[in-house]
Amino acid sequence: MTKKAVEQVLGRLVTDAKFRELFFSNPDKALKGYDLTAKEREALLATKIEDIEEFGRKLDVRITKAKIMP
Repeated sequence: MTKKAVEQVLGRLVTDAKFRELFFSNPDKALKGYDLTAKEREALLATKIEDIEEFGRKLDVRITKAKIMP
């Protein structure tokens, strides 16, 4: 089930500005409750905010809940 958890985290990073802020300021708190392996957690923590923002800008506005600004 960890693939689903990774997808949930990535989805929230793109669409939820408050979660994104929490993830980059306090990743332990943001990831609490997600069933992630050590490697999945490590990969998520290596994610750069710039990459998330760039991906978010490419998505259709109807998909995202929060507009991501550069």
